Amino acid sequence: MPQHTQLLRVLGVVFGLAAVVGGTVGQGILRAPGVVAQADGSVGLLLGLWLLGGVLSLVLALPFAELGAAIPSAGGGIDYAGRAFGPVVRVFAAWLLLVAWIAALAMVTYVVGEFLVRLGVGGGAIGPGWQALGCLALFYVLNALGTKVAGSIQIGFAALKGGLLIALVVALFAQVPSSAPPPPMPDGAGTAVAYATALMLVIGACNGWAALVNYGEEIENPGRAIPRALFGGIAAVTMLYLAVNAAMFHVLPPAALAVSDFAAADAAKDVFGNAGDRVFTAFGVISVGAIANMMLMTTTRIAFATARAGILSTRLTAVSPRGVPLAAMALVAFASAAFILSGTYLALASTSTAMQQGIYILVTLSAIWLRHREPNLPRPFQIPAFPVLIGLVLAINAALMAVFFVQDWWNTMLGFIIVTILTFGSVILRREPWPTDSTADIR
Repeated sequence: MPQHTQLLRVLGVVFGLAAVVGGTVGQGILRAPGVVAQADGSVGLLLGLWLLGGVLSLVLALPFAELGAAIPSAGGGIDYAGRAFGPVVRVFAAWLLLVAWIAALAMVTYVVGEFLVRLGVGGGAIGPGWQALGCLALFYVLNALGTKVAGSIQIGFAALKGGLLIALVVALFAQVPSSAPPPPMPDGAGTAVAYATALMLVIGACNGWAALVNYGEEIENPGRAIPRALFGGIAAVTMLYLAVNAAMFHVLPPAALAVSDFAAADAAKDVFGNAGDRVFTAFGVISVGAIANMMLMTTTRIAFATARAGILSTRLTAVSPRGVPLAAMALVAFASAAFILSGTYLALASTSTAMQQGIYILVTLSAIWLRHREPNLPRPFQIPAFPVLIGLVLAINAALMAVFFVQDWWNTMLGFIIVTILTFGSVILRREPWPTDSTADIR
């Protein structure tokens, strides 16, 4: 590729760890423990659910680790699917990733705007939508400073979030446990439905690690760094989540947390008093803002790879001297802003979770088929116990997709209908042959 369309390999394994931790840890760990606690009154069992969620995340990450190390590319699932199944599937994967990530970026940025309003930013005269647009503009500027600078900022965000949660753990363990009699456990506790719901929330709180593979062209020695950062980051998040939950249970029993909409704030009332809401709202700005910044950075890489595949204008493949695809980032920012202003992000964001699950399935199928199609492809990391373990990954992903469909079949289908229409339109309107897949030349 010409120099002006090449990303810069200036990121290291520390950024990879920060990408996983910073892209995963958000408001989920502060809210989810209360709902998860509704499943059972046993502290040991509830901590076991959080541990199981981390283990499942490690298992689900296996195909991403294998393909991320073997085919390090900005497109991630786009390039894996294209290499495995051809150009039409590559187009489908590109639209699937792009729509899901832009919608999710709009939603997460809007949440940052809501937190800012709760903190009193703007004095009540500026609504969350306009605050979100301001955040998008700020994140654009931060990322435009260069890949290395943006990577350092993300490392700082991840360290700050981790440090704040560790401080919360220490503060909670320093408190005297509540002596008040706990309320009764809610109806439905101990049932299979309660456990399944709790596990889904835990897995949702652990999601965010998959974005790492979209930095394959920018991480030094990706064959080693991507698997290490992926598994190391997931392990770090799991340990952090276990520590936070254990600290909460030290202060309040599961039955008391089960009736809380904001478990962390209720557990820390003795520490922060009446200021607790503002403290955790400020944490929300930091944690969700860091995720939104990371999502803009990641979605820009997806748009860049989509343009390189010939699906979007090749003008979006231009890269600044500091390694940033500025045109692609502008497109992503404007699309997210349009979703926020129109309110359509509310509908699209509800489909993004299912579309993300579709990406997991597509990457898993790509890993399976490439083992057959390209057995000699250098794989610095290989999924162990193949094909048994990869079969388990596929079964888990399929089960999760089935749950999403049962819970909200319309919104689950809506996202895939939109992506299918975009794919059909791209294939029909294309008058030239699709460009040759260049992923073999990226490594």
